[in-house]
Amino acid sequence: MAIAITLVISLLLAQALVLSAHKHGHLTMDLPSGVQKFHSNPTPRVGGIAIYVAVTAAWLLVPGRAETNLLSTILLAGMPALLVGLTEDVTKRVSVRTRLLVTMGSGGLAALWTGIGLTRVDVPVADVLLSVWPVAVLFTAFAVGGVANAVNIIDGFHGLASGTVIISSLALAAIAMSVGDMPLATVAFVLAAAVAGFWLVNFPWGKLFLGDGGAYFSGFALAWLSVELLARNPGVSPWASVLLCAYPTVEVVYSIVRRRKQRRSPGEADRRHLHSLVATQFVQPRLQGVAPNLRNAAVSMLMWICAAVPVIPAVLAPGRPDLLLGALALCVLAYHLTYRRLAASADEAELGQPAIDLRA
Repeated sequence: MAIAITLVISLLLAQALVLSAHKHGHLTMDLPSGVQKFHSNPTPRVGGIAIYVAVTAAWLLVPGRAETNLLSTILLAGMPALLVGLTEDVTKRVSVRTRLLVTMGSGGLAALWTGIGLTRVDVPVADVLLSVWPVAVLFTAFAVGGVANAVNIIDGFHGLASGTVIISSLALAAIAMSVGDMPLATVAFVLAAAVAGFWLVNFPWGKLFLGDGGAYFSGFALAWLSVELLARNPGVSPWASVLLCAYPTVEVVYSIVRRRKQRRSPGEADRRHLHSLVATQFVQPRLQGVAPNLRNAAVSMLMWICAAVPVIPAVLAPGRPDLLLGALALCVLAYHLTYRRLAASADEAELGQPAIDLRA
């Protein structure tokens, strides 16, 4: 019941934010100008408010103390990530570094609040280092903040980031259920429901955007639940948690390496993410007669495959690090080969004719 109510509350609040945009739009609108913008109409970008309030409602409704404690950590430790994102959504003046550091702070706060951290990665030397609590806290903060930032990076098309979080949360819930951790499974379902309520307004028409606040908070919540999965269930491999967040994580790592090779700042915006290339080189040329919003949404539907494929081995074999490492390697290879092909196509297009406008 709590899960269903969470979804309804998120949906109603998201719709309310859309209907009241004429009152707060002077602060909350995302304008279509900018190198990474793929929409043509000003759109409110504060969907994170609906998600956070819905999770708060779930905290009041869930019956068990274990579930309440898990949600308390997400709500309290996740508040800095939400607020720094919302500040950027409203002011457009918060630097990438500041947002990343604050979101990492949320991860560190959660670790200090609960006494739980990433103390194992199934690599002997690293595990020795992580047995030192301050090192574990710092690594936890880095990992959680990194995943949250990665979710924000893939937030480029209608439903892409929110759909990815839903897929990963449901997979996490499935793993938790398979090992008998029902409180964690319940909270993962709550997160999926809260994000799904927003998703129903965002996809496919893009009436409301997740915004930095929503991306950072939902990314933080997903990452923290992945940490809890390992801490509460020693039989689950750390690589299962990596695969749960594989698509956004690989995207952000690949982007950092790519920009470093080009001697550009890792935080510099561009249209060279995989989802951007899928849009310009694959979707747009094939769907020119389709409504712009639906073309935009079609990109997300393809990219959800990137989110879904890695979580399958994590769900099927959460305690098999050998299989999970192999699956991760294959996913990275597939990403690399796909990216190279699309990037080469984009380079050829730039030397030839102007790119198709993919605004929606």
